[in-house]
Order: sequence, then structure tokens, then C-alpha cells
Amino acid sequence: MVYLHPSLASSDPLTLGETLSSLARLKVSSLHIDIEDTSFINNITFGMKTVTAIARETQHCLSFHLMLAEPRRWLTWIAPLKPAWIFLHAEALANPSEDLDAIRLTGAKAGLAFNPATPVAHYRYLNKQLDGLLIMTSEPDGEGQRFIPAMSDKVAEAARLFPKAEIWADGGVDLNVASTLIHAGARHLVLGRALFAENDIAYALRQFQDESDEPKA
Repeated sequence: MVYLHPSLASSDPLTLGETLSSLARLKVSSLHIDIEDTSFINNITFGMKTVTAIARETQHCLSFHLMLAEPRRWLTWIAPLKPAWIFLHAEALANPSEDLDAIRLTGAKAGLAFNPATPVAHYRYLNKQLDGLLIMTSEPDGEGQRFIPAMSDKVAEAARLFPKAEIWADGGVDLNVASTLIHAGARHLVLGRALFAENDIAYALRQFQDESDEPKA
């Protein structure tokens, strides 16, 4: 089974309420919230006031991708929102084992996110603590994200090295690469521009669902 997660950072910020209303009628696994503070890319996304409003207005689960220099201090703010998943960037953590424990105290599943250049093998010692790995399949450049074909191999490596963890792919994911990522071992796809650039979000989502449901050789 493949899980789809619309990334709200790719939606139009001026019509966020309308977007939430449209998504309310659709079957998705979570609404994906990227919180960025310029530590990883030259961009700032959502503050807690907006995130709290999103949580109040949706019945969908929330997954969080914290692209922050000091992500752990955000956990106490996010915990009341009953997050389903929280991913912290491996590159930002001095003591990832402790940070994963801190995530779990919020009630969320705990994961690490990896930029394209960051090896996943170095983190095998966390095998029993990781619920998921989020593989950035494009450079997190904030705009014009293009899928990096070599990241399919990284997804496959993560699936092999962390057999009990759930593998996420995030960045430049469109219909042309979805089946490749699924075949490599990704069970969660974060959908950004490929979804929100379409006029009909429901139709675009159905296309991904159909792609995910197709039998793989």
C-alpha cells in the first residue's frame, strides 16, 4: 500500500482555507507541513499561528517536516496538535537518538529526513528507533525542485538497510517518477507542485492513486 501526502507549502498561501476545504473531501494519508527557517533553504514557510489554524480546520492527520536549525524546541508547540509523524533533518542533529525519543513523547511517529548528499548508512545504529526515513529526492532549494534519478537508488538502500521503517520520498515527485520510487521501496509519497499546480486537485490526486494501485512487475 502506498500513502499520499499533499504538501501544503506548495499550495497557494492566499487560498489556504479553500485548499483545506477541497482536501477535506479527498482521501489522503496526511497533510504534510514543511516548517522552514532558512537553515536549509532560502525560504520561510509556516509559523505556529498558521499551523495551529490548519490543525483546527482539518480532520486529516498532520505530518511535519522540520527544516530547522534547532528543531527540538518546536516539539512542545507541535505536540498539542496531535501530529501523526514528525521528521527532523539528520544534518541538524548532534544527538539524533535523544531527538527521536523526544519526538515519540509527542505521540507522533519518529523519523529522520535526509538531504540528497547525506548517506543513510551512517544511521543504521538507530534502526530500532526509527519509524520512518524521509529521503529528499530533489535538492531542497525552495523552487524549481527537480527529481534526482539517483535518489531512487537511495530509496532502495534505505528500504534495505531499515526493513522495519517506512520510507518516504519527498521532492520533485510527479507521475513520471512515482512508479519508480514505489518500485524502489517508497511507501509514502509527498506531493507538492505536481498536485497543487493542477486546477483540479481531486483529479490530480486520483492519477497518483491509480499509479500507486497498479501492479508492479
